[in-house]
Amino acid sequence: MLRRLRTSLLLAIIVAGVTSAGMGLVPNSARAYHTYNVRLLDTTAYSLHRRRVRIGLMKLSYGIIDQLQVSTYTMPWILGAIFEDVAPNLELKSTLYNRKRLALSVSAGFLEGTIRQSDETKARYFLIPVSVASSVRINPAVSTHFGGFYTAVNGDAEGGDDIEGAVVIDFLQLWGMLEWRVSRVVALTFTVRWVPYVSDVVVNGTLDADNPTVAVALEQDVSELQNAFAVIPGFVFSWDRANIRLGVGYSSFFVEGFFLVVPGDVLSNIAPEFDVFVRF
Repeated sequence: MLRRLRTSLLLAIIVAGVTSAGMGLVPNSARAYHTYNVRLLDTTAYSLHRRRVRIGLMKLSYGIIDQLQVSTYTMPWILGAIFEDVAPNLELKSTLYNRKRLALSVSAGFLEGTIRQSDETKARYFLIPVSVASSVRINPAVSTHFGGFYTAVNGDAEGGDDIEGAVVIDFLQLWGMLEWRVSRVVALTFTVRWVPYVSDVVVNGTLDADNPTVAVALEQDVSELQNAFAVIPGFVFSWDRANIRLGVGYSSFFVEGFFLVVPGDVLSNIAPEFDVFVRF
């Protein structure tokens, strides 16, 4: 089944790429996304211009000023609604420098939520992602983008019959993307993601041993996440206001909005990338 799903994803990307590339080569195209002033925002150093809005399947963004945008990821909200606990999250991204061929940005945010395992047991989590990015315009058609994410994860559990306490884990994610604008409507992307560092999971808490209660400190090895990577070729299509980004690659899955990594063997080494959004 997974092999059939992988084949279907690849066929869908090829068909969409060929179809949209053909549409993009039509001379009388509509006002397009891929212009000098309007650029890719995800996995780049660019941000929305003042009073511009991006409404997407994965993210909602608003340009406060030309160099600063505020965003929230939709997936934590959706999953929070399913588990009956909201998962508020916010990200501020600032393009500190954008001159000639070079752009530099920094972003920071937070994500918090609760997972209820039963009426009496719940686990809370709090993430603080911080990132830096650079974009280099090699020529009007080709750009390169590089950056890094550092995510600090804190959590705690309570109400269980066994261990109650706090969990801490930190990890670093690096990425790079090559962007080639084939036409005003079609752009090809090639993204590489890599996790060079993951700390051990540290648990500090108490163990209910009836009487007395015992203090515990545990460490869990998560070395399988270290050196996790993904190689993802993809496309970004744009028309008047609508945009589609899709791709599928190999190895680990980097979860949008949660800033975490799912090991490759969980999804049979399929690394999907998909978003639909409008800008105005």
